Amino acid sequence: MAKQKLRRLVRGPRRAAGEDRLSALPDELIGLIVGRLDTRTALSTAVLARRWARIPRDLPALDFRVSDILPLEYDQGVALREENLPPDTAMAAMLDGFLARCEMGSTRALADGVTSFLAADRDGDAHRRVKALRLEFFPADHGGCIERLIAAAVGSWGVEDLEIVVRPASRSRHHDGPAYHFPDDCLDDGGRSRLRSLTLGNTTLPPLHSYEALTTLVLQGMAASTPVAVYGRLFNDLTRLQVLHLVSCSCTADLDHLVVDAPGSAVRELVVEECAFSSITVRALPALARLACIGTIVVLSLDSVPNLTQVNLTFWGREKPSNFLGKAPAATTSLVLRFTGPSRWVVPLHLATPFLGLKRLLVADLPSNWDVSWPRMLVLAARSLEVLHIHVAHSDEKQGEEIMWWHWPIPKSKLRHRNMKEVVMIGFTQTSRQIKFLRDLLKMCRSLQRVLLLRDGQVRYNGLWDWKMVGQPEPGCPWSTHDKMVVTRMIKPASRPLVDVILG
Repeated sequence: MAKQKLRRLVRGPRRAAGEDRLSALPDELIGLIVGRLDTRTALSTAVLARRWARIPRDLPALDFRVSDILPLEYDQGVALREENLPPDTAMAAMLDGFLARCEMGSTRALADGVTSFLAADRDGDAHRRVKALRLEFFPADHGGCIERLIAAAVGSWGVEDLEIVVRPASRSRHHDGPAYHFPDDCLDDGGRSRLRSLTLGNTTLPPLHSYEALTTLVLQGMAASTPVAVYGRLFNDLTRLQVLHLVSCSCTADLDHLVVDAPGSAVRELVVEECAFSSITVRALPALARLACIGTIVVLSLDSVPNLTQVNLTFWGREKPSNFLGKAPAATTSLVLRFTGPSRWVVPLHLATPFLGLKRLLVADLPSNWDVSWPRMLVLAARSLEVLHIHVAHSDEKQGEEIMWWHWPIPKSKLRHRNMKEVVMIGFTQTSRQIKFLRDLLKMCRSLQRVLLLRDGQVRYNGLWDWKMVGQPEPGCPWSTHDKMVVTRMIKPASRPLVDVILG
């Protein structure tokens, strides 16, 4: 009797046979659950209950990604083949076969899912409204379902944010050229004028002048046959464009100098990441506020960027050193400089014009074999600088030459910095060059309030233009009492007594 009573308490009250408890949930709760699932899983919830079949119709964004279908072993296998592993020919052939089967199976599954989705949409009663459509697939025969999906989404569903990324197949990973023809002919004029955001990856480039309503454009993996003038025309053809990202874009090798001359452009954010341009000349881009050049060294001629406030420059070396920036934008308030890659260098030349408005400066991945006093040039050129963050990365290379600052006469008035409030250095190991740089910095900056010296840590980035310095305590190598006394005595006499010194 006691066991039966306990069983009833655990099971709860009996339900009527065939009662659909999932359908009894409120629409708001079902929508919350479905909204946290990927599109394929959300559409599959239709088999759970009758009312769940119509909930995915209200999803504001649709994502059909082949990555959601591929097994975890696929990415591991691709990583091995990119490293030319395994060395055994027979094993490599077996791995290539496995990757090809994964691609074929996922392509069929994606095509079947899209086809079923389009068929269900035609049979539905309610008109679908979707704001965003994101597609990722392999360059294979999908039976035209991808083109039908794009045409329906842009033409009938009201999609404003369209993303199409073609994932290279493992057997043609190093093949140069577009893998997919963008179905521009499937889109009517109304659909083109409705699009606000467009992302194209490894596709052909449509005539973008007919997409006059675009405010955001991301191009990645464009072919080497693309004339460089095509990229320059984007600024003039798309008059409403505000955000432009060029990622891994190639161009004809005989003419790889990108010239931007668009006095009527509305572009506010420009990101150039690992592109093949030898240089970029910005002659006129009056609305530009955020600029990021990542992965390649570009010589910038910033003649007409009066509103450029945030800059991120990430370099890795070439055979010959070069000045990274000829003129400092007067409006820049935040600057990120990162030096990454096998050969890291920069020439510490004086800027032709000073950073008049610079408030925050990050110099990251500075090799420990460099003369750490290199940022001194930027400090002298930024009289309004308030925050200086330096991240020193460990380097096994031989220590380079010391910068001979006395070769450059500097007026004593410029050696007094009245606005600096905070200095943070990660990778502080008390080398002679670091101590000398810190002493010089303290002599210049008489308004310092906080000095934070960390043996180890990292820069935590929040997007491209914001960051946070994060220390990592080393239990095995804590600061000794003697080291703390030496550093504190070095800082205190050279600065105001109220400066807060933190060692970590």
